[in-house]
Amino acid sequence: MRILALMCALLLIGAPAANAGGWAVTYVDPVPSIQPSTTHTVGYWVLQHGTRPYAGDDLGRTGLRFRSGADERVFIGVPLGQPAHYAVTFALPAGVYEVFGVQGVFPDHALGTLTVPGTLLVKPVESQMIQEEAAWPWEEIAPPLRRSAGAEPTAGVEPAVGVEPIAGVEPVTEPVPVWVVGLVVVAAAGVFLALRKRFRPGGRR
Repeated sequence: MRILALMCALLLIGAPAANAGGWAVTYVDPVPSIQPSTTHTVGYWVLQHGTRPYAGDDLGRTGLRFRSGADERVFIGVPLGQPAHYAVTFALPAGVYEVFGVQGVFPDHALGTLTVPGTLLVKPVESQMIQEEAAWPWEEIAPPLRRSAGAEPTAGVEPAVGVEPIAGVEPVTEPVPVWVVGLVVVAAAGVFLALRKRFRPGGRR
């Protein structure tokens, strides 16, 4: 009987994450230098499967969690104008904190370490937590993602500022103008004829 009750409890605990699609990833916008006991506002993105806004009806509360030993502080964010984009305001005393993204129905995501005073050292996202998507629902303001080759932006919208280029693609260089090539050829021909005349048998040296 106890085993059955334990199994039911575990199923209930895991149900929200399973219904939500498994996992999410929090990305933070550039974080300024954080000073002790000073109010700061930071933007962040909560993306299901690491690449897209939450597909369900209500993601729930999102924000940032700061933990330093037994001291734990949670600050809840508010939605911004872009899909899956939020902002959170917080103030912290001096110290070293583990930082987690609070992701509503999803488990918290470990972001990295914050030293106050100092900046946030972000932990790289594991590749298996990023699932490529065919849609790109953002315009100029977009999360710090590398858009896949097949991702389509909204019609008539230019690629988002700050999106990294696809690895292995060389930058495009402009061709050399034709008149420059012609000038080089004429100059080379003139030098060749002058040297030939100067050094031919009977010529002046």
